[in-house]
Amino acid sequence: MKKRNYILILLLFAGIFLPFLSKATHLRAGEITAKRISSSTLTYRVVLTTYTDEINGKAANDGENEVNFYFGFSTNQVVAFKVKRTVKQLISTTTVRNVYDTTFTFPAPGRYTISCGIVNRNERTLNLPQPSESISFFVQSTIVINSSFGLNSTPVLLNIPVDSAGVGSKFIHNPGAFDIDGDSLSYKLTIPQRDKGNATGIGEFIPNYKDPNLIGNNPLTEAGTGPATFRIDARTGDLIWDAPQVPGQYNVAFIIEEWRKAPDGSFIKIGEIIRDMQIIVVATDNKRPELIVPPDICIEAGKQVKFNVTGTDKDNQEIRLTSSGGVYNKDEAGKFFKFIEPEAAVFAVKQSKSPVSSTFTWNTNCLHVRDQPYDVLFKVEDFPGRFNTQLVDIKTIKIKVVPPRPVGLLAKESDQGIDLTWQKYAACKSSGKILIYRKDGCSGLNPGECTVGMPAAWGYKLIGTVTGEDTTFIDKTVNKGGVYSYRLVSEIQASQFIAIQSAPSTEFCIGSEIKSGMSVITNVSVDKTETAAGEVTVKWSRPLGFSKEAFKGPYVYKLYRATGLGGEQFELIHTKTTLLDNQLDTVFVDKALNTKDLVYKYKLELYTENTVLYGTTPPATTVKLSVSPDDKVTRLFWEANVPWLNENQTHKVFREDKTKPGVFNQIAGATVGTPNTFSYNDTGRDAFPGDGDISIELQNGQTYCYKVETIGVYEKIPGLGILMNYSQIVCATPADRSPPCPPVLVVENTDCETITSKQFCEETIFSNTLKWQTPPTANGAACRTDIIAYKIYYSRYEGQKRVLIETQDAALGNQYVHRKNSQEGFAGCYTVTAVSSLGIESAESNIKCEDNCENISFPNVFSPNGDGLNDTFSPMNCPAFVKNISYEIFNANGAKVAEGSGREMDWDGKNKSGKDLAAGAYYYLIKVEFERLAETSPTVTFKGWVKLMR
Repeated sequence: MKKRNYILILLLFAGIFLPFLSKATHLRAGEITAKRISSSTLTYRVVLTTYTDEINGKAANDGENEVNFYFGFSTNQVVAFKVKRTVKQLISTTTVRNVYDTTFTFPAPGRYTISCGIVNRNERTLNLPQPSESISFFVQSTIVINSSFGLNSTPVLLNIPVDSAGVGSKFIHNPGAFDIDGDSLSYKLTIPQRDKGNATGIGEFIPNYKDPNLIGNNPLTEAGTGPATFRIDARTGDLIWDAPQVPGQYNVAFIIEEWRKAPDGSFIKIGEIIRDMQIIVVATDNKRPELIVPPDICIEAGKQVKFNVTGTDKDNQEIRLTSSGGVYNKDEAGKFFKFIEPEAAVFAVKQSKSPVSSTFTWNTNCLHVRDQPYDVLFKVEDFPGRFNTQLVDIKTIKIKVVPPRPVGLLAKESDQGIDLTWQKYAACKSSGKILIYRKDGCSGLNPGECTVGMPAAWGYKLIGTVTGEDTTFIDKTVNKGGVYSYRLVSEIQASQFIAIQSAPSTEFCIGSEIKSGMSVITNVSVDKTETAAGEVTVKWSRPLGFSKEAFKGPYVYKLYRATGLGGEQFELIHTKTTLLDNQLDTVFVDKALNTKDLVYKYKLELYTENTVLYGTTPPATTVKLSVSPDDKVTRLFWEANVPWLNENQTHKVFREDKTKPGVFNQIAGATVGTPNTFSYNDTGRDAFPGDGDISIELQNGQTYCYKVETIGVYEKIPGLGILMNYSQIVCATPADRSPPCPPVLVVENTDCETITSKQFCEETIFSNTLKWQTPPTANGAACRTDIIAYKIYYSRYEGQKRVLIETQDAALGNQYVHRKNSQEGFAGCYTVTAVSSLGIESAESNIKCEDNCENISFPNVFSPNGDGLNDTFSPMNCPAFVKNISYEIFNANGAKVAEGSGREMDWDGKNKSGKDLAAGAYYYLIKVEFERLAETSPTVTFKGWVKLMR
């Protein structure tokens, strides 16, 4: 009763004094977005969305019917534009959503920062200086308007920025950003801002702000394994606080950066949004629900994406599954908005007792193809009752839609060469084109849907290009009777800048048919897995339907070996004279091999009369098994390039018995369809206990070893029976999916200011040496040690998106030398990330930027007499870092006699008409623009005199 009376008194107190607080205590969160609404004018719809405190700031918000927008440009003064509120929506008993929107036409292309400041934030925000209600609320967004980039709108944020968390439970928020232009998005933390001055349109970081994980007495993670952390996933946008300790409200901010892919493959930053959000933490006994979702998906346009999402709750409470993203064509208020072309995805909201499942379905089409994946956010929230706080779990799946592969490829010989035909291509955003590739011999390779473009390692050559409307091509450059493999790749223009290619089509191999009377390879099985002492057993049939009367002996088998699934460099490894009778001469054990790391490919030749080639078998490779570890699971995938069919069979999966090293028990029968389905996920269950039950729960940090046995048949030669072949043995160690700690980076180079003129002529001087360390701990928690690689990112200019320039094996150490040229010099910015054994990449390291100096000098005499020495007036020795140099030459009377500009300066002592000038003193005005870290650097002016001697 006392507690209820206390609340009643507080509410009465608030009712009496709220009218006096109409200019304070109401802003919780918000952001600014901008959408280009005209292709002919620079007109945008600009929207500020705020979320306000309805309990303590109702009166203040009721009076906030208009705010000031600043559009990031000025004439002779800062210009503010008053914008009226168009939406006021109560979204909960404590929060109101407000929308202020207007249309605005920018005066010219350029970079504009749109901002708005409002007085004031709501009260008692724990990680801001107190009283927090005296701090103004300020957000801004930046857009770049440039016709060479195409139209540009900011992303929209589909999830509201007011969220709740429980003490001791990991908190996850995702803004649900969707970019209608298909640009790439990245995320990073920043500090909430306040107005800087009065009506300036400029913000400043709030002094003495603290990240929320620093509030409390040594707060820990949800698992209790180390100090609390606060971070944002740069790729997915998941904001994770693990875990709150002190109840109350907190404000945090993060930046969503927008990057557009240029024709050269680099990324250009074209805008950013700052979201300022509020997290309300309460003490609760409630346990956070959990989501089960599939991994990221890649799919060909025209196929259906369909999967189940399941939510569970340890308290067995009622839970609700929801989803958001641009693929649903719904905005942040749940209203229809056309983000993508029809048809939109479907996900039914489900609510019931735990567990709850619902199905995501999306019928993709060619209009959905774009360079960047679609982010689809799934959320499960529990309903613990009116006196407890709802908790949530959020996961984001990235769905990449790629162009469909051309299908129906056929080839046949004709008088002109080889005629290719295929089915008409699906209609996309543009008609696009079809690329025709060919290689000698058959490959047997089976690309996944997201093996975009033709892999260089496959050895195919581009032989022609036709439009997307064409369905035929004649290859006139072949030798009749040869064996050739053909594939098609489609390419569509997804935007003004980006052309996206499909995966290669299924190959059509012509000339590879089994010759009547020829042997075929039946087995290529790995017997021993070693790096130098591996063994492979190769078997083949005797010639099928061969006539000894028609072809005389002696008969000879010759067996050849190449390396790789697509290998073509064959070497002779075995020769055997045969009588073609019942002798055991159709088996060869190939020894001293590296079966652990390499795939081996074999083919057989049959000779009559000792030296007359009768025929060659289609080649066959060993089975290549790959194992990818995950959290308490291993994911197996295998492939082989063979002339028989391994498809639509049940392959056998074996795991080593950890109590009996070297003994492998069958644990599964993997039913496979097409080659891309040769996979199995092992969680520890043994489905074939007949040879000994080795069922266990796989544990992170323990190593498990596997091999598979493929089952295949020659469809047209059923008499050969079932063909069984073992892969090599592969081991893997499951691990949790937490990312590695970011490395700590330093960059070393030669001090620009101390380089001698002679050194400027040495190209090797221009290099940056990157050194980094992965810390043993971060925020008090141990860092991962299973680092397999480091990725080095670089941008030439500060502010550009950094691009990957090198992936370095961790075994090569923690150092990388980036060699550069004398024009770019040392200038540029770097970060490094670490990659775990699961392929999970850390956040970027600290950014390290290097700059050039303005080091140039000029002689005071030159002699243009043609002797090859000092014939021109030029910078001394080897000037570096010069972007542009312009010069003007004046005689003693002040008259301009010569001028020029470019990357180099070489005045030959002639006037503007090309005539020699008289010997004497001349005065120069030289302006040099250097290559610096900033893309636009100031011009440096040099003045002086030079003596011309003849």
